[in-house]
Amino acid sequence: MSDSEADTIPFPTNDQAAVPRTNLRLRWNWFKMRARLLQKWWLRPHQAYQPLFVIATWRSGSNLLLSHLKQQPAVAMLSEVLCSNLPIGPTRDCLPAPQALQHIRFCLQGDRTPVRGCKLMLHHLSNCNLALDDLHAAFPAAKYIILYRESLAEQFVSLQIAQATRQFRLHDGEQQRQTKITTTAAEVRNYCNDLRRRYHTVIHNPAIQGKTVLLSYEELTADPNYWLEQQICPLLNVTFTAPETRIRKQSTRPLAQQITNYSEIAPLLHSPLCRQKYHLPGQQQQIRRAA
Repeated sequence: MSDSEADTIPFPTNDQAAVPRTNLRLRWNWFKMRARLLQKWWLRPHQAYQPLFVIATWRSGSNLLLSHLKQQPAVAMLSEVLCSNLPIGPTRDCLPAPQALQHIRFCLQGDRTPVRGCKLMLHHLSNCNLALDDLHAAFPAAKYIILYRESLAEQFVSLQIAQATRQFRLHDGEQQRQTKITTTAAEVRNYCNDLRRRYHTVIHNPAIQGKTVLLSYEELTADPNYWLEQQICPLLNVTFTAPETRIRKQSTRPLAQQITNYSEIAPLLHSPLCRQKYHLPGQQQQIRRAA
């Protein structure tokens, strides 16, 4: 390892005013995670690996996708490494882009598998002013999986309920927390327009063309074996293992049962604005197995 590599290791900050980790348990887990990562960084030889980035947004099925990827041989996946609310994350959400890249590299070094990846949310990338061009320059051999949700209405409602109940994933045996939300047409429009803009920017970036799998949550849940065996594993050059579903779907109720003022905004929720469908530019439209 060169001196320049050592200089880029992101150590914990001493600026306590910039650290929003008020939860003592989270802070303790963060320090334990840093200790493990530092030990791996200094004591393990730095070997070449295939970087993999899952680009997604909240409530798009990224936890389900990561659970499937983790079951593939030779693949190791981390969660949202740029989220300050997770032990693997930095001390704050809004890092300068160079520090964000250093943190990603630091986290991926902790694994030993040939393919090492993490989940990067579009909002976290925006917080760090980190563009795909920056990722490509730092990790030129990286592969990408872009995951989106065709129903923006369901994604919006799922996010609102998850934030209200503080339940962001549901494993077997866990009790589902249920509530209803009240929203406005303006909130729904702003959300849909924002996500459409973010995905359009990513999908049309030339840096990722030829090394990306693009799929929707609906396609993933309809036939996960197809997407893993025929699309993702060939992209990564790894063997396929049929995954087991370990995460339960949280939003199983109709939208009418989740929104208190559903009748007011129902026409908008079922309008084309709240639906999206993407294909990589220059790529022939594939026959996809939709839900």
